Amino acid sequence: MSLQAKTQQTRAIRPRQNFEGHTDWVTGVIHLPGGQRMMTCSHDGSLRVWNSQSGKQIGNNWWNGEGGVNAIALSPDGTKVVVGTEDSEVLLWNIDTEKIIWTGQHAGDIECVCWNQDGGRVVSGSSDGTARVWDVESGKTVLEIKTGLRGVQAMTCSPDTSMIAMGGYSYTTNTDEFLNIWDANTGKFITHLKGHTRDVDCLAWTADGKTLSLGQSIP
Repeated sequence: MSLQAKTQQTRAIRPRQNFEGHTDWVTGVIHLPGGQRMMTCSHDGSLRVWNSQSGKQIGNNWWNGEGGVNAIALSPDGTKVVVGTEDSEVLLWNIDTEKIIWTGQHAGDIECVCWNQDGGRVVSGSSDGTARVWDVESGKTVLEIKTGLRGVQAMTCSPDTSMIAMGGYSYTTNTDEFLNIWDANTGKFITHLKGHTRDVDCLAWTADGKTLSLGQSIP
């Protein structure tokens, strides 16, 4: 294929739908069960539900407060979402009622959130350098992990729920320990995965639990 043909093919790609309404950065997107709806969170402090086909917003904004929303994650059963905010709050929402179930707190901004595989716990990472594991039913902190990072901005639970991988930014640039693995039940450190020389921004575990994929900040 010629360069001209490739260029024409690339130019032919257009967005299928635009979703207009947020007034600041969109920081997270999830698809809701059924494939007809999606939810977004933004630094404008809101959660919004959209019709995936029409691009129209469904219902009113789910306002969190004055602070922006940094992260969002859908529960394995698709009934709840957990979000993390610039106000240092972790909030669990019921999707059907659009009500907050419980609220938790860190000492810094919440940079990332995730669920474990069975949906019984959520994990949050903060700019205060800690991660917290929360019991979904009670909203109580099960574990607090002092990660040694200056801030935690990416995390994922292993498929067998036994480990949590956490990435973030360090106190200095003279270290390659930007990615750590922790025991999800005890909070004990397991290992560093060395190699990256800058902040780790995103993490994903393969379904078999054997491979961890990650993204790093561009120097």
